[in-house]
Amino acid sequence: MLSTGITRIGKYLVKSRLGEGTSGVVYLALDEFLKVEVAIKVYESDLLGQMPSHVRLQFLTEASLAGRLEHPHIARILDASTGDDVSYVVTEYVPGGSLADLMEKDELLPVDDAIEIGFKCCGALDYAFRNDIIHRDIKPANILLSVGTEVKIIDFGAAWIQNANRQQLLDVGSPAYLSPEQAQGKELTYKSDMFTMAIVLYELCTGRRPFTGKSVTELVAQITEKQPATPSSLRPEIPAQLDKIILRALEKEPAQRFDSWADFALALADVGRLSAFEQSIPDSEKFSVLKERPLLASLGDADIWELARVGRWSRVPSRTQVVSEGAAGDSLFLLVDGEAKVTIKGRLLNVLGSGEWFGEIPYIIGKAGERGATIETSADSTLVEFPRIAVETLGDHCQLQFAKALMQNLSDRLAFSNVRVLANGR
Repeated sequence: MLSTGITRIGKYLVKSRLGEGTSGVVYLALDEFLKVEVAIKVYESDLLGQMPSHVRLQFLTEASLAGRLEHPHIARILDASTGDDVSYVVTEYVPGGSLADLMEKDELLPVDDAIEIGFKCCGALDYAFRNDIIHRDIKPANILLSVGTEVKIIDFGAAWIQNANRQQLLDVGSPAYLSPEQAQGKELTYKSDMFTMAIVLYELCTGRRPFTGKSVTELVAQITEKQPATPSSLRPEIPAQLDKIILRALEKEPAQRFDSWADFALALADVGRLSAFEQSIPDSEKFSVLKERPLLASLGDADIWELARVGRWSRVPSRTQVVSEGAAGDSLFLLVDGEAKVTIKGRLLNVLGSGEWFGEIPYIIGKAGERGATIETSADSTLVEFPRIAVETLGDHCQLQFAKALMQNLSDRLAFSNVRVLANGR
């Protein structure tokens, strides 16, 4: 049992108390060796240092995931320790508070931001599921918000881990964020998390939960029996397509929800896509665009997010010159959609279509060089520019796979260009 004047937990210097959950207290602390701030959850214990059985199960579950979950939208579990005096789990510190804090302010986010958050959470939960983990306690308090729409899911203490050599918690979840199968004590799958994620998204978009009750019994009856109001009936600017997505994820029968997290995420990405040149390109669209590129098939989700962030994304009108023959440059480009023509000394060499890459040579040779051709859009287009110096900051695995793919792409295009030049010279 920790004293109230605690100044140190293990090797960590305690700076302040962040809050209290159902299983313990969370502190902000400093890892003095790495000089980084961390969050430490100290698990509840009695005067003899004994944890209740359900709390001990949560500790063991979360501790077992230390170093196992590496995703940009899951808070990393860094360390765990148990002893006679204290048991704790150390996680990445996210300074912006939780979605629960945001909702308490009674200020609705822009709908596009809510879609972005939902998309990122779906991607994170898909990653966890593909690593045999079902969270089982998705709620606003367990989704931390740092900057903009950047989120981190926390608190895997109630998670179901396939093939774990320990008893799993059966009575899990918060009453307002239960799925029908949780409320009825049935077996839980990833589709239970899908339902509760839809509750969070509904609340983010409308400021209200889809199910309410004056008692837990009344609340459970609504969750298992009542069809919620369409989100747009509570906030008219919500598009009808988003209504359909949220209500599908809130179907009472798991089989009627989305078949996979990827389907849920891509549906959100589609409704969040923007088309006007002056509008920004949302992160969900960036991720989806890169994920769909065959050239990047060998990259994992974390690599794709990393690549999406270093790119400069823009929508440009037809007849925009992207690269000028003879000019110096060291960026490579992806033509997301649209069309561009490639010319040398005014002669048409090639026409690039959606999904094609160009300008790879400076990255491959490792220095800026003189452009050998002019590339100009011949239709309204979306482009991503990857400055060489930015690409070189990517992780080793990401860079290796990216470089291999670019070499193959360049080889294929040069072969085609040689055929085109020979044909034109006849």
